[in-house]
Amino acid sequence: MSQSVQALPPTEPRITQSLSHGEKFVDQYYKTFTKTSSKYYTPSSRVIWNGTAMSGDQFLQILPDLQQTMSSFDVHAFDAHPMGNMTLVNVSGVVKMGERVQFAQTFVVQKTGTMTYIVSDCFRLV
Repeated sequence: MSQSVQALPPTEPRITQSLSHGEKFVDQYYKTFTKTSSKYYTPSSRVIWNGTAMSGDQFLQILPDLQQTMSSFDVHAFDAHPMGNMTLVNVSGVVKMGERVQFAQTFVVQKTGTMTYIVSDCFRLV
């Protein structure tokens, strides 16, 4: 019995746009983490940092200590998907914290004008 192979539908513009937006966000976020990553968080951002839930305001209070502890990120993989008017971004890689430790991070980001803001951030060392 012969099965016909169907071509995949062309990539939807929303998916292509989400991947592009996600790639730009990931590139900028991790390049600037030790300096200006605070610009992505708002008081209403929801953050779960290695199991501890907090608001954007609370996270911004501990961010300077994290920026000194985490000296560099090496992103191994990322993926992005449209989610209404937001983008879901999944990232995995290695962070240098004295030694190299694997991490996974999931963001929900929203672009407003030329700026991207973090709606939700879930970071976990693995």
